[in-house]
Amino acid sequence: MQTRPLYIRYLYAGLILAIYILGLLLPLFDNDSAHHALIGMHMHLTGDYVSLIDRGHDYLDKPHMLFWLSALGDYLLGIGTLSYKLPSLLLAIPGIYATYRLASRLYSARAGQHAVLILVSTQAYILAHNDVRMDALLLSFIITATWLLYEYTVTLKPRWLIAGTAVLALSFSTKGMSGAALPVIAIGSQLLYTRNWRFLFSFKWAWGIPLFFLFISPVLYCYYLQFDLHPEKVIRGMTRISGVAFILFHQNTERLAGVNWGSSGGNDPFLFFHSLLWALLPWCLLGYWAVFRRAGELVRRRFSKEDDGEILSWAAIVIMFCILTSSNFRLPHYLNILFPFFAILIAGELGKVRSGTRESRVLTGVQMFVAVVVLLLGLFINLYLFPVKAYAIVLLAIPALYLVVYEWRVTRGWPDRLIGISLSASIFVNVLMNGNFYYEIQRYQAGQHIAAKISDLGLDENNIYVMNWESPTLNYYSGYFYAEADSASLTARDDFWVVGPIDEIFALQKAGGLKAREAYHYLDFDTTKLRAGFINPETRRESCRNIGLVYLKRD
Repeated sequence: MQTRPLYIRYLYAGLILAIYILGLLLPLFDNDSAHHALIGMHMHLTGDYVSLIDRGHDYLDKPHMLFWLSALGDYLLGIGTLSYKLPSLLLAIPGIYATYRLASRLYSARAGQHAVLILVSTQAYILAHNDVRMDALLLSFIITATWLLYEYTVTLKPRWLIAGTAVLALSFSTKGMSGAALPVIAIGSQLLYTRNWRFLFSFKWAWGIPLFFLFISPVLYCYYLQFDLHPEKVIRGMTRISGVAFILFHQNTERLAGVNWGSSGGNDPFLFFHSLLWALLPWCLLGYWAVFRRAGELVRRRFSKEDDGEILSWAAIVIMFCILTSSNFRLPHYLNILFPFFAILIAGELGKVRSGTRESRVLTGVQMFVAVVVLLLGLFINLYLFPVKAYAIVLLAIPALYLVVYEWRVTRGWPDRLIGISLSASIFVNVLMNGNFYYEIQRYQAGQHIAAKISDLGLDENNIYVMNWESPTLNYYSGYFYAEADSASLTARDDFWVVGPIDEIFALQKAGGLKAREAYHYLDFDTTKLRAGFINPETRRESCRNIGLVYLKRD
């Protein structure tokens, strides 16, 4: 980037910032993000920051950090999109900085700059800040803890150990032991590879163990209060559940074995390998190349000690891939925690390739091909499937398109041309995706629109019932947990509002001898699981469910 004119660098910075701001303002999706927001909202509304409650039921699966941050956001900003998503975006900044510092320490300052550009332009990393779950926070904490702890192994200064252990505890407090394991795996691999026996056998690092348990004690105590003190609670059909034992041990072993979680993705041993093809766009092929290139180097050297050699990022990727692939419960977004390590490894391996070689020419050609595919897909989605309607997004896309043209026509040199072509393609496409596509598909997410209509009409939430339909965004954007009811209980009522599938509301109206005084109709689709019928403009309406907000009254 330093070789480019100042105005080009400002354009890149401004457009990257615009992409993430557009993602920040995007309403929550009706899946895990809105579900997690409801748990934080319950904390905020009740003042109970100890218990994890999922719409009236005890929630065991994940620890408190994201929910505490969500509740804090609700308290400071009021219940809404920003209050849930802003903390995760702000806490991404330390992770980006840590990626730069770690890549700079392992390779060079230039590799650090490239690693940051690769990370922030990775497709699933951008998506993780649109559809905020645990992963955005977890990723940032993991790479920050890895950097801080690695600095301790190099400098032996206690402040790095204390800071690294504290962030490791934050990682645990976000998603359990899996969050704490990856930095330990990465650092441990580096120490073994460099034969740093003096550090390992000094056992000064052992002070980190009691520090870690001290820092995670608030989470453990909350689990103890909610579950260990109440063995009578029924969780997944079981009693006498120890929350402390679960979060320390059973959470991850159960997921690996598929016990109590099912076997999502368990029949596809290559799930993570092909998921990487879209998740790491536009750097996916470089990701495979970097892993195999580094593996070849290590095998040729028989893993012998290498002066200033780095195995940290490669080992983190390979070992976690093996662990995740061996699990019976697999979801594509589990890959997100590896993106900083991929960014560091790709940047480091690119720095080893000499300019003008056949390898550099092939890699540039590969990335030109990937960039063209990404650009064509982005244009097809945003011009035909979901045409851009907002002039502001068109205006924003113009400088992004200028960067694409600039990188193809002007930039030369290795690896600047490769980085620039890939980065500009990602920015142009994600200006359209974050500014248009995700907003367009949320037109078919009924929950948030019904919540807005309820607010506009000034309805009494106590007289609204949800029937045979689930929408976390309906509850979250209303700031209220609506009562759920079936048709049998509603037929006995004389005057009420009901939310649910239109055909079932009509059946309720007929069975109860009720009349519809007001009715509002919405199309609804699970926008996190896109299907061909929905994507096709010709069949989109037929793919949606018809959800209604209807006022029923008995004469």
